[in-house]
Amino acid sequence: MKKLTRFLVLAVTLLVTFNLSAQEAELPKSLQIPSAIGDNMVLQQNSTVNIWGYAKPKSKVTVACDWLTGKPITVKADAEGVWIAPVAVPAASFDPHSVTIKNGKEVVTLNNILFGEVWLCAGQSNMEWPVRKTPDMKGDLNGEMNTAIRLLCTGRIEAETPQRDIPVQEGKNTKWAVCNPTDLAEFSAVGYGFGKELQKELGVPIGLVDASYGGTYLEGWLKKEVLEADPKVAKDATKIKHKKWAGKDSWLYNANIYPIRHNSFAGVIWYQGCANVSSSPRGYAHGLEVLVNSWREEFENPTMPFYIVQLVPHTYSGIKGAQLRESQQKAADKIDHCEVIGTMDQNYIPGDIHPRYKADVAHRLAQTALGEHYGKNVGTYRNPSYKSMAVEGNSIRIRLNNVPSSLVCKGESINGFQIGSVDPANEKRIKFVLAKAVIEGKEIVVSAQGVTNPVAVRYCFNEDVGNIFTAEGLPVLPFRTDKNNASLSARPHVDAPSQISIKVEAKKGYFTRSEFKEGAHMWPNLKQKLSDVYPKEYEGFQMLTAKSVKKKKTGAAKITANGDGRVYCLARSTNDIYKYHDKQGWKLIIPTETRAITPEGKKIAAQFICYRDVKAGETVNLPRVTDHYSIFVVAKEIELVEFE
Repeated sequence: MKKLTRFLVLAVTLLVTFNLSAQEAELPKSLQIPSAIGDNMVLQQNSTVNIWGYAKPKSKVTVACDWLTGKPITVKADAEGVWIAPVAVPAASFDPHSVTIKNGKEVVTLNNILFGEVWLCAGQSNMEWPVRKTPDMKGDLNGEMNTAIRLLCTGRIEAETPQRDIPVQEGKNTKWAVCNPTDLAEFSAVGYGFGKELQKELGVPIGLVDASYGGTYLEGWLKKEVLEADPKVAKDATKIKHKKWAGKDSWLYNANIYPIRHNSFAGVIWYQGCANVSSSPRGYAHGLEVLVNSWREEFENPTMPFYIVQLVPHTYSGIKGAQLRESQQKAADKIDHCEVIGTMDQNYIPGDIHPRYKADVAHRLAQTALGEHYGKNVGTYRNPSYKSMAVEGNSIRIRLNNVPSSLVCKGESINGFQIGSVDPANEKRIKFVLAKAVIEGKEIVVSAQGVTNPVAVRYCFNEDVGNIFTAEGLPVLPFRTDKNNASLSARPHVDAPSQISIKVEAKKGYFTRSEFKEGAHMWPNLKQKLSDVYPKEYEGFQMLTAKSVKKKKTGAAKITANGDGRVYCLARSTNDIYKYHDKQGWKLIIPTETRAITPEGKKIAAQFICYRDVKAGETVNLPRVTDHYSIFVVAKEIELVEFE
């Protein structure tokens, strides 16, 4: 049976691959209109756009637009059967128009076409994240639909060869649609929020094309010829070890970009980079520059705006995530009409790679487009970024770009700053420690006790969540003043833990008590132990650990506090524990990422400390999760009360 199953899977895979490849293998024998050109579409206003498609090679095609006077446009299909008719589009209009296309005896009429602004929304899972899963946008699904917004989704699929049309997938609409609850529910929340604001502020129809696919690498979105012509990008592509995407360079371009290559866009919003943290965080700047330039050439728009959303803080190891964010900014600084959108404040659930709320990101993108591209007076839209530093004795003064009035801290104290001095153990490296920062108008003065000869400052150059903003509300972009990639950032600030003792009531035999320290056994039935990556503030505390059982829900337990303070538990970064954030009072702390280590020395299984504020005598339930690394309890002292 297993052999038969494997055979069926292989057969289906080969059939899908054959069908996708066959799109380009066979020359067209009749008139074919791709999904990118169809009923309900929006054409880019005040420009010349392409009405295009396929027909028998060398045959004539006529295109008649009801807004144009004179004879229809006549073009000839090339040797591959591609025909392109350049058409002048006037200023934006809400009046529906039509296009009639003839090829021999075949006639196709496209209806309900509007003129307005058309944007491409591309990237991986954070761009793909749908409206239906977005708390601050899903309410729109129950309201009146804005029919001036038109949607096209490329279907989130890959292909080994360039596809003549967007590959058809069962249950997915890959044709232009007037905004409606069904298609909007699955559409990019960031893209929709961006388009919704543009429509309101510009007062014109908006066309949105969603070309996004979760977990994907930049190299997959590049044209094969472009990738192979650039040695740096080609080399970075070989570093992709992901079991799904390794060796699939250009497959995303083939299925999502090639089928829309002759369309016209006002600009691109881009939310991607998570995948490349593991493969080429420093090379990403060049790769992104290559992608921007190649897409501008592809869409015949050499100054096409390209707005990049920076990655939110996650659980990336070391400074790799920070290097990727730095690469995003480097690319934006180098490329004209390219801007970075800051998100260091958007991690509602610490460590979550997918911020559930997308409205702020969409708003910042829209403000950038309105200000930078459309010339609207929207006030400040560029995030403050690092400009220069000056050593002043034991301190370093930081000056920033894009600070109109002043800086403010949103919180009790400023977090995210580190200051560094030459490492006495290795003069080629800088040793960073947590720093105190003071705002002085538009500038920030950074210092730390014990650091007398500072040479560099870093801000959120790890996975810390920043809390410095302009008075106008935009977060400061992460930065470092040094270029030393061999120097690791200090671990983010952690509040001193509560010293209260607790009582834990649980079923007999479920928990094993031990000490929280490096080398401690984390799960009684496994060989993994606590690595050197853990919050030292909790060292010497007691902990209760339980067996790791795959796909089983962890056991119930009640915790009673013997004083005012906080109670703590540790759990892996699973969807289950994310669900507990802000529910029943539990919250996650991202800086206290804790990792286990295998007997072979590999650090695995990121654990997060969760806390809940309690009063003396208060009893709370321990969160329960379904995962193969179970949850456990940490406290200064623990009284374990077991029952049958």
